[in-house]
Amino acid sequence: MIEDLSDRSSEKVQIGTDADPSKRNTWITADESISAEDDLATSKSKWGPPGGIIQTGQVFLELFYGVLFKPVKTMESVALCPPVGVAFIVVTIISILSLVTGYFAVSQLFTANLPGGGLAQILTVLSDLLPYWVVFGLLWGYLKWFGFSAALHLFAGLLGGGGAAAGVFAAVGLANLPSILFIPVNLLIYMMGEGKVIVTVLSGVTGLIVVVWTAILLVIGLKQVHGLTTGWSVLIVFSPFLTLAVLAIFMFVVLVGTIGSQPVGIYHHGLF
Repeated sequence: MIEDLSDRSSEKVQIGTDADPSKRNTWITADESISAEDDLATSKSKWGPPGGIIQTGQVFLELFYGVLFKPVKTMESVALCPPVGVAFIVVTIISILSLVTGYFAVSQLFTANLPGGGLAQILTVLSDLLPYWVVFGLLWGYLKWFGFSAALHLFAGLLGGGGAAAGVFAAVGLANLPSILFIPVNLLIYMMGEGKVIVTVLSGVTGLIVVVWTAILLVIGLKQVHGLTTGWSVLIVFSPFLTLAVLAIFMFVVLVGTIGSQPVGIYHHGLF
């Protein structure tokens, strides 16, 4: 009986279903299959079903802490059961707070550099623009989130990744958590004003930290979702920016070539 159980634990089983044909030819041991099912069940109990809305504040704080300070394990759970609803809440809350505090920081810069004569009218106009600022900022944030996630998923698929689009979508949304550091910086600018050395230095350092931290979270998330190596994940994360850079260089070369191909001293009617 014991030998029979031992043989079953080492027996290979096939994973993958019709819903995920990319994994039909993947074989793991029975023990690994049980472990994977346990991990999936644990993730579902934490985050709820894919796309589900967060259940309790404790779960939200756990996910918040996990993404920032235990990203590998947390992104592994995100890959197993993408919490798209939670990611949507995270992106929305951070975007609103960043937009509101950024609005006050920008208004402070305006009032500091404008004469006091028409200051009252300017402040009134700025306060009236706040709702539009938030709405258009949110729409632009959602558009960037969707577009960047789609680009990463496309590049990952081209390089052999087999993850789900929902996993990439959730990972990219949660990778925005370091942007919360901009909120106290914007408040500091509003209270102290722009131009102070400490504010300038703190803004630059915070921006660098947020960019690096977000890139690391994106690499970890993409690696866990698509099962790629770290090197390929780094390349995919920066691939949209590299593509834009190549296109910009190409357009510049074409423009220079077009101008250079014109005969010397050519006369353009209406320009001179």
